[in-house]
Amino acid sequence: MRLKFLAAIALAATLYSCDDTTTGIGDFVADADEITASAQTFEATTKTLKYTDLNPDGVFSRTSNAYLGKFTDPDFGTYTADFITQINCTEDFEFPETMQDIVSTTLVLYYSSFYGDSLAPMRVRVDMLNQAIDDTGEDLSLYYTSYNPENFYNKNEAPLAEQDYAARNNLWTDAEVDSIKSNNVNKYYPPLMIDLDKARKERGEETMSAFLKRKYQENKNYFKDAYSFIHNVIPGFYIHNTSGEGSILYIGDIWLQTKVSYLVERPSTGKVDSLVYTYIPFAATNEVYMSTRLNNSGGNLERLAAETHNTYLKTPAGLCTEVKLPLKEMYEALGNDTLNSVSMSFTKYKNVSENSANNPYKMGTPQNLLLIRKSEVKDFFEQKKTYDSKTSFLGTYSSTTNSYSFSQLNRLISQIFSDMRTKEEPAEGWDEYNTLVLIPVKTETDSQGNTIGLSHDLEVNSAKLVGGEDGEKIKMEVIYTKPKFNK
Repeated sequence: MRLKFLAAIALAATLYSCDDTTTGIGDFVADADEITASAQTFEATTKTLKYTDLNPDGVFSRTSNAYLGKFTDPDFGTYTADFITQINCTEDFEFPETMQDIVSTTLVLYYSSFYGDSLAPMRVRVDMLNQAIDDTGEDLSLYYTSYNPENFYNKNEAPLAEQDYAARNNLWTDAEVDSIKSNNVNKYYPPLMIDLDKARKERGEETMSAFLKRKYQENKNYFKDAYSFIHNVIPGFYIHNTSGEGSILYIGDIWLQTKVSYLVERPSTGKVDSLVYTYIPFAATNEVYMSTRLNNSGGNLERLAAETHNTYLKTPAGLCTEVKLPLKEMYEALGNDTLNSVSMSFTKYKNVSENSANNPYKMGTPQNLLLIRKSEVKDFFEQKKTYDSKTSFLGTYSSTTNSYSFSQLNRLISQIFSDMRTKEEPAEGWDEYNTLVLIPVKTETDSQGNTIGLSHDLEVNSAKLVGGEDGEKIKMEVIYTKPKFNK
């Protein structure tokens, strides 16, 4: 018994050294003769939720990346992605003073990765928006993945452009692709380049290049900044697939590239009469609006969410896992004690199913999970919060243990216990306090590697976790101390 007691004391001391903000009802006394350190295990229950169970609008997708494509998975069903983007115009922009013509205009989509069949034939369509979207930050519905693009363009009008493509462009050899990727910072593939003049020219209409030139000649102030450009020239583009399936592009940069001819001085004569060409790009940046629309076929997700002997994670905008903590039981047992450590882990199955084991296009594993109270999810993402290890926690996938681990949950639970001291029973029942969710997220880091932001994971990833309402319970390991005061 004495050996067990000393081991508990040593463990408690170790945990204190790791968490110097431990809170609780009691006070920790350093003298080993005045404390009792103990360990106890509780059980949490999990189940699968669809993202639309958290919010019928889907997920908040305010990121700097876009996604394009369609893919059908035997387990999760059909998933599609398309997006709206505006184009920025730098302040006080001007074309060359001696510009003669805008020769061509191309929409360039750069992607560093993709999911699915690299050779799947796809067709992309580009439509010009029929109204400017003023992203003032007040209408957050613009950034949810279920927005309706038909509110911003006329689907019955002829497209601005339509073009066939595959994720892997066979015009480039493997060696050339490797060379291109190794020679750019973001490791981009040869980009998807969409001619914005061709379709209009074939219909006998004003081309995009002629349209831009005319607008510039009408009033150069249309190009003086992003607001003027969006409201007077190009409100934005809706970019989506019209046929084909098999791949999803992860797009990191979007450029509207113009090829311009202009006159320069000929050295031999000193006259401005030599015609030269240059490319002038306009970029989609964080200063203008961009949002991805995602759609998952409902039948498969409904079926998976109904399983009770395990849970699932599926991104983007698919499935997450609800975690119900046994807080009432813990409060009755430890409500007057100091919680030094509360930890739990979630184990991942090797494969989602037999289908996934044999699927040539294996989904990735979510690398980071946010554990947060269910009632706080909406505000967390809309307000661009990051985890604080007090009310929200970040767990990273470990391939060694094949699990996601969370510690320092004592900070959250101790605060809840403190709140409970003034209440006989939560007004809305214990679900107000004990229901958390696991959500796959992407992390944003600074130059020192510190996490400074979180956003929903919008890449194609999945995991099947041990748990479920009728499955194995999730162990919560609690280390706590019982102070003894001298009389």
